[in-house]
Amino acid sequence: MRCPDCASDSMKKKGGAFYVCLRCGLSLKPYEIEKANERAKLEVTSLEEKDPEKEREMKKKRMKSYRNWFEGKQEID
Repeated sequence: MRCPDCASDSMKKKGGAFYVCLRCGLSLKPYEIEKANERAKLEVTSLEEKDPEKEREMKKKRMKSYRNWFEGKQEID
């Protein structure tokens, strides 16, 4: 198993129900490790799906909105 916190392959079973990472000391139950790995995969896929052009447009809109707020202008959309 791979540690969801530090990505180390040094997870060892301790006691009856826990896995402990020998690198960072994180201890989790097997189902918690699986859930954390699934969340990490979802985050990675959501990052890959983002459109860089759309992100730039959104950033420009946020900056324009902030500039208008800073200058005390009324926002007209």
